[in-house]
Amino acid sequence: MAENLFDTADLPGWLSGSNAELARRAANGWLQDATGLTTWPDPVPDRLWAWAIELAAIAMRSPDGAGSESIDDYQVSSGGSGDWSRRAEILAAARAAYNTGSGQPVYSFPEPDWSWRATGPRYL
Repeated sequence: MAENLFDTADLPGWLSGSNAELARRAANGWLQDATGLTTWPDPVPDRLWAWAIELAAIAMRSPDGAGSESIDDYQVSSGGSGDWSRRAEILAAARAAYNTGSGQPVYSFPEPDWSWRATGPRYL
């Protein structure tokens, strides 16, 4: 099993740095929660790797999850709602691809048959 989904060197240069490890851990946690996987396959499938890189980039651009904030004449914009909607899309795709059975029951059960009648106690 792979130890990490990707190396911090895989992140583009403008995303690398001291926060790269934190971004990797955030992407790791988000994907583990969505997929239910506790260890990563080795080698890591391409789409899982791509999701992890993109989620790490989202985490790097907006670590606190703020889209924008405005206080008086001070305004800051970080990441944006587009990043967080993309994050939701990625996690939904990961959930669908790696569903570990934490949803609806796998088996179908017949409807109960209430056509029988009670006849009362029987004594020997």
